[in-house]
Amino acid sequence: MDEQNINPINQGEQSSEQPMQERVVSEKVVSEKVLGSSNSIARFGRQIKSTIGGRIGGVFIGLILILVSFYIVWKSESFDRSSAVVNTLPVLSAEQAAGSGGLIKVQDNVTSAPIKAPKEGKDVLYYQYIRQELEMVKRTETETQIIEKDGQDVEQTIEKEVESPEWVTKIDEKKWAPITLGGKITVNPEEANQVLDLANIYELSEEKVKENIEAVLPDGQLLVVGEIVNNKIEGGDPFIVSNKSNEKLIESLVSSEKFIWWLLKILTFVLFGGGLYLLLGPFLLILDAIPVLGKIGKGGLFIVCLLIGLLFTLLSSLLIHFWYLFLGLLILLFVYLIYLKKKFPKGQVK
Repeated sequence: MDEQNINPINQGEQSSEQPMQERVVSEKVVSEKVLGSSNSIARFGRQIKSTIGGRIGGVFIGLILILVSFYIVWKSESFDRSSAVVNTLPVLSAEQAAGSGGLIKVQDNVTSAPIKAPKEGKDVLYYQYIRQELEMVKRTETETQIIEKDGQDVEQTIEKEVESPEWVTKIDEKKWAPITLGGKITVNPEEANQVLDLANIYELSEEKVKENIEAVLPDGQLLVVGEIVNNKIEGGDPFIVSNKSNEKLIESLVSSEKFIWWLLKILTFVLFGGGLYLLLGPFLLILDAIPVLGKIGKGGLFIVCLLIGLLFTLLSSLLIHFWYLFLGLLILLFVYLIYLKKKFPKGQVK
């Protein structure tokens, strides 16, 4: 069908002098689909059909969510925890680390020349410069509505072009100075995990422009964890550059790892519980047919599924973490069953 303009708007209506606010630039119907008769019986039949289709589709989605939860709970116990590695490494000066090889942790003053930060030209080892401007940004939104036309329910797809004020990043610049520690070891920090305490050295906040510059100043030491080859550190597992102290760096890494651990556990609990609930689609169809008690029953069932998800998260985490204990118990059980079979031949076990 031909596109229908519902509410064309003259783009010249908004003067540049007017305050910036969200507005609909244009709105049009891009497609129509006849659903069927608009009488109440036909509508009820379509609603039942849609509910059944949704519940059946939910079974497959639930199965996928449960499978994903297995992967996430495994990942929660196996993701890299660099804090343990960093904690075991001794802190060396550049002079002590020079000429060595392998994974090291070195902390020393930066003896190479700093660079100039934008705007005020301060000496820095690293800076991040962000400039944002408030602009009217257009986006396309799609929505559907059902109307009655000639005794038929018709689903219309409506496409809107909306213009709204948004902060648009114009500049996002990050730059390191060449880094040499103690005049002995060169470091390429670009690809490192950068755990930095940044100082705010410039800030501008106007009605339509925001600028901010954060930097590492050259008055402190850098702590680097990485693989040293020919007095150069350009990678490693882990590869970390920080201006924190050794203790603060480890605290920061531990805190980050705890956050990831809890996030993955919560995801496992929610995905398994929600997936189990969707997997019960056929049973939910029965509850859908009960007006009031059905809603209460679905709510209670959802809580039970979440509790099962919590139990799964706890048990699976224990199984992954202490798999050798569970394997030992299975071996003992298998040996005990063989023992019973030999001691009490078939027909003699009481």
